[in-house]
Amino acid sequence: MKPFALFVAAILLLAGLSLPAVALESKFFTIAQKTISLDMGPSFEITKGEFNTSNDGMVQQEFLINDTAMPGAAFISVMSVYDDIMSRMSGDALSELLLMGGISGVEERGDREIGNWTAVDHLGKNVTVHTMSTMDARIEELGGRYDMAVWNLGDTTYAVLVSLLDQNNTTQIIKTLAVS
Repeated sequence: MKPFALFVAAILLLAGLSLPAVALESKFFTIAQKTISLDMGPSFEITKGEFNTSNDGMVQQEFLINDTAMPGAAFISVMSVYDDIMSRMSGDALSELLLMGGISGVEERGDREIGNWTAVDHLGKNVTVHTMSTMDARIEELGGRYDMAVWNLGDTTYAVLVSLLDQNNTTQIIKTLAVS
């Protein structure tokens, strides 16, 4: 009987070892270098600004587009969203949320929306551009107005644009800005 007990114990041990084990896994984030591109005239230059990480689910890189031939510039912040809740939102809904937050912020300091217009991005989607009026002395000498827009560049990447350029150049930024 002893050999039979050993045989049963060996079978039970082998059966226990053959059960699938539970794999442990967790998500983690990495930073990947990407390229921002846009098609502007020869008098424009792009300068990379601050790179910001935050605990609120976003990583952003700032850029300044400067027109060396005429007064005016545009500020672009390219943001990658990694927050679990925000990344579940549709690109249009999150763009609208970010835009409303930006407009509310500038309205608190006295700026106001005086109109809006539409441009088409490189993906063929409409982007609403909000024209703001300000009493900021730095902007008053350029006409006292600027344009703001937020749109999805694909996946979880968004562009926030504040432009002191004319409508044609602002449209060209929206139309050609891409991240690859």
